[in-house]
Amino acid sequence: MNDLIYNTVKEYDPKLKDFEISHSNYPLILDDLITLYKGRNKMAKDEKIKELTSKVLINLLLLKEKAVEYVKFVVVRNDSISRLFVFDVDYSEIFFDFTLPKNEI
Repeated sequence: MNDLIYNTVKEYDPKLKDFEISHSNYPLILDDLITLYKGRNKMAKDEKIKELTSKVLINLLLLKEKAVEYVKFVVVRNDSISRLFVFDVDYSEIFFDFTLPKNEI
């Protein structure tokens, strides 16, 4: 599974080198994530975090419009960045990604 995730990430962003991944390997219900990110956005006090959660929420809502019901999260880290990738449940497609503040993961 890790090889599939690494290969998909490398295909999506060939410039990304020497990274670690974290993933839970179980599908997340899109409707639950939408509710979660709505709450996180309301609670966010820092404007950068509020902006990030807004962007994630908008993209999750767009996935719902495409009839996606489940997704999987993968966090990719290296020395300079942390990125959240939202994958299809079989890890064959990355729907979108965001760069995260290192201290917010």
